[in-house]
Amino acid sequence: MPPNQPEPPSDHAEPLPGRPEPPPDKPEPAPTAAEFDATFSAVPASPGLRKVWQLATPELPPEIEPLSFVSLSLLRYVAEALNLVPGQTLVDLGCGRGGPGLWLARTADVSLVGVDFSPVAVEQATQRVALFGLAGRARFVTGDLTHTGLPGHSADAAVSVDAFHFAADPNAAAAHARQLLRPGARLVLTNWQPNHPGDRRLPPRARIDWPSLLHAAGFTDINVAERPEWHALRTRVYQIALDLGDPGDDAALADLQDEARHRLPLAGLSRRVVITATTPATEA
Repeated sequence: MPPNQPEPPSDHAEPLPGRPEPPPDKPEPAPTAAEFDATFSAVPASPGLRKVWQLATPELPPEIEPLSFVSLSLLRYVAEALNLVPGQTLVDLGCGRGGPGLWLARTADVSLVGVDFSPVAVEQATQRVALFGLAGRARFVTGDLTHTGLPGHSADAAVSVDAFHFAADPNAAAAHARQLLRPGARLVLTNWQPNHPGDRRLPPRARIDWPSLLHAAGFTDINVAERPEWHALRTRVYQIALDLGDPGDDAALADLQDEARHRLPLAGLSRRVVITATTPATEA
């Protein structure tokens, strides 16, 4: 889907539909905020996307309206992994339209700060705060994964749903995330990991070794979790989208169908993962 994501912005897990993929051995340009703006602008008017998610994962609260491949099972795992207590602050990096982060904040009874480089995503996320009962406790700001503009050591935990691979420099994004977190705090990422390290059949951003990247940024206690049902959701979403047939004037559904045609042949080359990493309890 567009990036959480998409997933274009943070809510997406796949490269933007229609964006040509360079050969695996060439640099892969990062998507732009304008590309994500266009994707997000099409979402509210898309009955097709709503139907896809209703059919693919009916247990997911409808107000989440995901653009990334999240199930209720995956979100519950992330909520536990964040290890938050009521009253703390969660930062959602690459928040997209905000749904997953808002659900996590409501579930943990914490405040939320969402960051995305798409002004359209930030505006839509802000408008959706009341749906989750978080008025006065959630805010969204425009910023980059490597330059959020947030104060250092201001977050009790951070989450990024299918967004880190869209950073122009994922290593710099990881280093910045560590700087945002208080000592001993957790970063939880959802993404994909190649079944075979460095598999050149996958585009460069789909080949990232997340544990190594996070370790290089100074994180500790890195854990990678996976569940067959998390992985199966992507294939199910793609197949349902294609089965809906002619999208008509539903641009968001048309983009998802185009993505499905390109991505389904590669689906077996990587696996869905949730990575948890912790900042050192004391800084060196």
